[in-house]
Amino acid sequence: MPDTKFSLPALREHLRKYFWIYLAGIVVCLILSNLLWTTTRPQVPVEQKVVVYMADSFSDPSALSDIARDALERTQPYDETLLELEFQSMMFNENDYTSAMLLMTRLAVGEGDLFFCSEAALNSIVGSGAALPLDDLVADGWLGQWELEPWYCTEVDEEGGETRTYLAALRIDKLTALASMGAFNNQGAYLVVASNGGNVETSLKAAEFIVEDLMEASDAQTDSDQPAA
Repeated sequence: MPDTKFSLPALREHLRKYFWIYLAGIVVCLILSNLLWTTTRPQVPVEQKVVVYMADSFSDPSALSDIARDALERTQPYDETLLELEFQSMMFNENDYTSAMLLMTRLAVGEGDLFFCSEAALNSIVGSGAALPLDDLVADGWLGQWELEPWYCTEVDEEGGETRTYLAALRIDKLTALASMGAFNNQGAYLVVASNGGNVETSLKAAEFIVEDLMEASDAQTDSDQPAA
């Protein structure tokens, strides 16, 4: 008859034999718990939030939490249904096929309203037809006070051979605060508005406050770098 009495040596021997089974059980429980929370936690509808993706090989959205909070508060009077404004990282490497697939998936489901993106990510967004034409908006003065350099896209109709050129993005080289805050590499990067975002009008207004805050932070950084007279 086996000895079933509890003892420390017996416990140690049991754990030595079955340690991997317990470990696998713990991992499975953690995965299931995370999946359950992800699928059941309350989520803000896409039409009640503005998501700004930073698509490049590195970004740190936590550095922009204050700007996100300020832009949310300033945008809400224009859209009382707006509940959330946040910056999110989107890893994008032009040599990684999965980066483009992830970007296309986000665009296809309308997840993402504004993009700070590298040139490689910009080409993917424009190539998918997801960049909102900004010609009329800029002509009406949208972000005009900051004189951000426009970037034009020319599309060619493969069947008819007709061409179409439109303003697809604005360069954000002037937003040096993005780099100084460690949030995003702004050099050679662009601001894009997603044409199939959940709430385009609200996103356009939010972009005004975001750029204003970043320009003010950039100017303040420039002034602090100037040598004293």
